[in-house]
This record gives sequence, C-alpha cells and structure tokens, in this order.
Amino acid sequence: MTGDGVNDAPALKAANIGVAMGITGTDVSKEAASMVLADDNFATIVRAVAEGRRVWNNLVKIMIFNMPVNFAQGMSVLFAFVIKMEAVPLTAIQVLYVNC
Repeated sequence: MTGDGVNDAPALKAANIGVAMGITGTDVSKEAASMVLADDNFATIVRAVAEGRRVWNNLVKIMIFNMPVNFAQGMSVLFAFVIKMEAVPLTAIQVLYVNC
C-alpha cells in the first residue's frame, strides 16, 4: 500500500508493508508507514524488491552450502572424540578457511 496523505495513514498502518512518500507525504503518513520513499519514485520500490530478493537468494545459497559442510566438520570432530584420537582432525584455521 502506498500513500501520502493523512487519509492514507490507517491503510498504511494496516497493510503488510505501508510505503509513504518522503517528499510530498505528510508526517502522519510517514509515521504510519513501514517504509518511506526518499525520492517519491515508484521505481525505487521495484529496485528495492529486486535487491531484497537477490540478498535472500544469496543467503539461501550460502546456507545450502554451509549446512552440510559444517555438519561434516562437526561429525569428523565428534568421531575423533569418540574414538579418542590424540589430535583433532581439523584445526580452527581449516574450519574458518572453509567457511570463508
């Protein structure tokens, strides 16, 4: 929901994401909104959504990579502990290197 006037404030507050206009919008609508557009350009919303989706996709990709890798590292250290190995199979530097 986008709005810029006092009459839009209830709808901005009730919406999942209320977007108020930063230049032409009233203070009431800015306070009720979840996000305020600094430049009053609707294309900014499209760019922000695209950037947010890109960030979310990158987070999903890194989690898909890191979860099995970290699980395997943890299991190898746990297995070494169970069989009472003298040396740890992975050093802290090796774990950090894989996670970079």
